[in-house]
Amino acid sequence: MAVKKRRSNWYIYLITFVAAAAIAAMGLSIFWDILFPPKTHTYTGGISSDRPGAENNMTTLYMLAEQAASVPNRFMIVRYQPADDAVICIPLRSELVASASGGKTGTLTQLYSSGGVQAVLQGVQNTVGVTCDSYVKFDRDSFISMADAIGKVQVSLPYDVFAADGSVLFEAGNHQMNGNDLYTYINYDNVNYGEDYQSLVLGSVAVSIANSNLHGLSATVLQSYFSRLMNTVDTDITLEDYTSRQQAFLFTSVESYNPGQYYIPYGELADGQFTLSPDCKLTISQRLKLDEEEK
Repeated sequence: MAVKKRRSNWYIYLITFVAAAAIAAMGLSIFWDILFPPKTHTYTGGISSDRPGAENNMTTLYMLAEQAASVPNRFMIVRYQPADDAVICIPLRSELVASASGGKTGTLTQLYSSGGVQAVLQGVQNTVGVTCDSYVKFDRDSFISMADAIGKVQVSLPYDVFAADGSVLFEAGNHQMNGNDLYTYINYDNVNYGEDYQSLVLGSVAVSIANSNLHGLSATVLQSYFSRLMNTVDTDITLEDYTSRQQAFLFTSVESYNPGQYYIPYGELADGQFTLSPDCKLTISQRLKLDEEEK
């Protein structure tokens, strides 16, 4: 009688093993994060969570001229106050009458012609009541280069801007301006638009840059802007000035929304000279919190 061979059920064992392994893997994946919590990585190279203090304040006089050796025709104080989420821009008329040391008195352009940057800084301190920590002087090429580096600026024009031949360069309304456009607009003047027109132009452009183009920057981009500034303009800002405030700059760029604001000084214009009102000087001191710094 022939002996029947027993059929092997190996495939049943294999299927059972695979199914059990799959169930075990699913269970392990569910409880893995509980049994072995994932490590959290803290990025230490970012901005500090602490709001910068008043020790990071910085007041700079910005000037703009056609050429590096030319007398500037645009002046503006820019006050950085990170504790207040503020970048305060104060355009100064080139006809502003100021007094420098040695009894020198004249408009800002006249003071620059006779005594250079230091005479203008002294005049601003004595007449406006603001002591600038540093200065930056742009010429046409360096201004356009810097403006193009930070990208087109959204500008709202209240009036048409005309060329010398009477044709319209920019119509009233919103424009995305590159460096050359900005330079043209900032240097445009029209007496029919009012005596404060130039100050309004300077202030509005500066605020647009601060609130849009300089928002949300990384440390790398901020460093590149500073390097470009140092390599292209006339300035007494040092590397230490930047590095000591780098965390503050990053905080303002990332955490502050619309820090830019401008204030137009008022006074009396007569015979091509502008005399600052004493009340305006007091207002500037209050807005920049200069009295608090002296305490």
